Amino acid sequence: MTMLSAPGTRVLLIGTGAHSADSDLPPVPAVVGTLADLGQVLVERCGLAEENLRVVRDPANPTELGIAVAQEAERTEGVLWVYYVGHGLVNPAGELYLATAATDSRPGWVGYTALAYSAIRGSLLQSPARSIVVVLDCCFSGHAVGFLGDAEGHGVDLARVHGGYVLAAAARDELALATPGAPHTAFTGELIRLLTEGDPEGPQQLTLRQVYRYLNRTLPARGFPRPRHHASARIDDLVLCPNPAYRPTPLSPVLPVSTPVTDDAAPQTCPYPGLAAFGPGQAQWFFGRDRLTAELAERLAGRMDATDPLVIVGPSGSGKSSLLGAGLLTALGKGDMPVPGSKTWPHLLLTPTEHPLAELATRLARLTGTSGGSLREELADDPRRLLVAIREMLQARAGQAAITGSRLVLVVDQFEETFTQCADVQQRKVFISALCAAACGDGAEPPALVVLSMHSDFQDHCVDFPELRPALNNTPLFIGPMTASELREAIEQPAQLTGLALQPGLVDIVLRDLGADRAAQYHDPEALPLLSHALRATFQHREDRMLTVAGYVAAGGIRNAVETTAEATYGAFNSTEQQIARSLLLRLVYVGEGTQDTRHRASHIRLFQGPEDPDAAASVLENLVRAGLVAYEKDTVEITHEALLRAWPRLREWIDSDRPGLRIYQQLAKATDAWNRQGRNPAKLYRASRLSLVRDWASDPNRPIHPTPLEREFLNTSIHAVRRRRRLVGLPVVAACFLLLLTGITRVVYDYLSGDTDASTYSLSDSPTLRSAKKQGMLHIGIAADKPGWSEFSAGKAKGFDVDLALYIAKSLSFTRSEVRFVPVGRMSRAATLATGQIDLVIDSYSMTTQRESKVDFAGPYYLDGQTFLVRDENETKSATDLNGKIVCTAGESISEGRLLDLFPKINFEERAGIDECVEDLLDNNSDAVAGGSAILSGFVRSNPKELRILETVFEPVDRYGVAMRIGDPALRHIVCDSIKDYANSGNWQSSYRKYLASPGFDSPNPPNCETRPQE
Repeated sequence: MTMLSAPGTRVLLIGTGAHSADSDLPPVPAVVGTLADLGQVLVERCGLAEENLRVVRDPANPTELGIAVAQEAERTEGVLWVYYVGHGLVNPAGELYLATAATDSRPGWVGYTALAYSAIRGSLLQSPARSIVVVLDCCFSGHAVGFLGDAEGHGVDLARVHGGYVLAAAARDELALATPGAPHTAFTGELIRLLTEGDPEGPQQLTLRQVYRYLNRTLPARGFPRPRHHASARIDDLVLCPNPAYRPTPLSPVLPVSTPVTDDAAPQTCPYPGLAAFGPGQAQWFFGRDRLTAELAERLAGRMDATDPLVIVGPSGSGKSSLLGAGLLTALGKGDMPVPGSKTWPHLLLTPTEHPLAELATRLARLTGTSGGSLREELADDPRRLLVAIREMLQARAGQAAITGSRLVLVVDQFEETFTQCADVQQRKVFISALCAAACGDGAEPPALVVLSMHSDFQDHCVDFPELRPALNNTPLFIGPMTASELREAIEQPAQLTGLALQPGLVDIVLRDLGADRAAQYHDPEALPLLSHALRATFQHREDRMLTVAGYVAAGGIRNAVETTAEATYGAFNSTEQQIARSLLLRLVYVGEGTQDTRHRASHIRLFQGPEDPDAAASVLENLVRAGLVAYEKDTVEITHEALLRAWPRLREWIDSDRPGLRIYQQLAKATDAWNRQGRNPAKLYRASRLSLVRDWASDPNRPIHPTPLEREFLNTSIHAVRRRRRLVGLPVVAACFLLLLTGITRVVYDYLSGDTDASTYSLSDSPTLRSAKKQGMLHIGIAADKPGWSEFSAGKAKGFDVDLALYIAKSLSFTRSEVRFVPVGRMSRAATLATGQIDLVIDSYSMTTQRESKVDFAGPYYLDGQTFLVRDENETKSATDLNGKIVCTAGESISEGRLLDLFPKINFEERAGIDECVEDLLDNNSDAVAGGSAILSGFVRSNPKELRILETVFEPVDRYGVAMRIGDPALRHIVCDSIKDYANSGNWQSSYRKYLASPGFDSPNPPNCETRPQE
């Protein structure tokens, strides 16, 4: 653990580069970039928690500066680091003062407009901090070398702390320097370079002592002042970060395992991060991706004039996060991006989290020196404000000079969290709009190079946002597997850097287990976290300095190391702790709907709001973190990597055994969050159809997850709201029933009750169809088998738009995937099979006419379509009028023929049993066109893109596609309709439409609102 990553550590960065109009001090433009980049280095390289970093830029006066120091001194219990950049002044009495925005350098004014270093000393002496570090990058800073006294030093000043350290950029009578136009001051710039690039002549760890030695060696060689320092109580042994440039003395030939190496200085640092990704602070151990890192840097360089983000995609476990954190950012810092000046460009690396807009604003505020809260509000009002904020930041770094060619590199890792974590649709839209605005420049030079990295499964989600479509079409960078030689480098080089030996044959065995034991062979693209975890577990079984084959086998190897670790951790828990572990882990899973399951980041506070004993839960969590299965950072908790979901059979079984329940829970959590975030808006409460399903789930004592107090309050509030609605409609309904029964109009009563009442009056138990299906343990759903895109059977499996919709509806009816049986139905047999109870629902792409509605009940529409014609691509037909006198095929019972004859009376229509037979006739040149719905015909175009095309739609969308069921089950109709609405609102409708139905020139329209009353 480094000094800055230790609990209780706080860092206060202060910089004064701009001064008031009344001040006679020259500005120091480099302060802006110096503070921003130093803060990033301390977080990314040294492990400082971001919430423990405070930046004060251009304090208005000495009081503001003094209060900031006093506040941090008062709240720090571990290590306190105070760092100042700006002008230093000395009064006639020889006392050091630190400049503020109001400072006037006239001798009589300094004491009132700048802060005396003695005042800072007084605050620090009162601090409960264990150790104190002060760094002064200012003129005459040598006056503070005694740390809390004068140049001779007074030991009494350090009596209240366990260790004190001061580092000054200049001697008592020297000026600290900043090269004009440079992004950093000379002193701090060299420190940033050391922490980023390392010292080839230095030891494995960079301590405060090594920092001074490096600066004392390099600064004078560059023509800058020699630094001064003072230390007490061995505080200069505190580690800041690993040395990125460290290269150990080559190891002697590897000894046989029968002759174990004995070494009192056996390495204690494991260079393999396990399931976690390589971060910027672990770049020195990141190997095997040089080619891909260079390609990524080249891609960015080639996008200086681009107006959309660069998209990076790859499967889970392919190393996207490591490539960005340890690869790209390190390459930028080294100047490996072939663009002049890019080495000094600022960068941001973030993940969206539950509140992506707030995360973006907070992270950017650290660079701009503005308030994160106010910037978030500005972005919410106008996403293009991000463009302005970045330009202002770049201009401030350049000393308010006009800038060209400079960029902020804005990297969003795990971009899929925008969809899986963020429940606020509006915030999601604003976040994406802001990122795209920063990348496009709004007609001027773009201020940012935006990189979006995401799981391959989530590309379809992005298409809903027009701003992202160009980026998706502009050749995203795909992260593929590593070659055998790259894998060998990734295994061997980190071991060499940390003084570890690898037993002969170990690497070959590892590569064999990966399936990449030949030079040009590639491994499983999702296996990198498994490899890293297996190597970390092998390190824990090492013999002195050697990683052995026996240790690798004991760890479980590539395929079983994760399971071995997880089972050992789980097995050490008692029965109560095991139940807690199951509950905690399942709360950290996002169950995919059409995508792979992913991890879910949860707040530490919310995670512990369940019914578990907080102390026991904290103990369980601590053990999961220690085992590397769970990561705990910035008050949030998440599974370290999705690989755990696949590599630990027990967790996989937990997920699969309660998948519907987990989906119910994650929807409940999102709904509760939206309700609470919007001031407990009654419109966000559950209606009865969904409420019944959730109440059944919440009341089951055997569920592994139970609602938190806030979620329980949301449910109770929803229940009370439903009861109020029932009381309000109850009297009118009774009165209406009485009057209508007196007049004998029974059917009107039924229509009123089954069509007009609020859906919230129904629950699953009210449906006779569902009761019967539950009794049988199977829901039978009829679909067509011959409509590409909509519904198709292949190898006994159903797929298509209607199938996706059917599974979603089934889930809302509390049926799992294994409890759904799809039954192929024909156009003529649908109503009959419903009436006889052979099937429970028909989900088919047919228009619900008045005649059809007399035979079945209807929930819909889930789509509105128009009529058009399908022709062979070689056919010269340009419009429907060219088909007069030609042969046009239609399906039986199609409503196309009657409509089209009114417009085109000379068309010769022929009827077939199904639309697929019509298409076969068309492909065989037995007809000139096929008449039907636009979307149905589009499915055939997707299947035969070189042979078929669609004419312009003849009629506006009038065909209403619906879900059919037996007459006499109003509860089922209402619940299905609610499910269709949820399906549309969740984004699944658009995603499935694009996947199965969209074809070139045929864009997906918005789904209509579902209706429960038959059309008159």
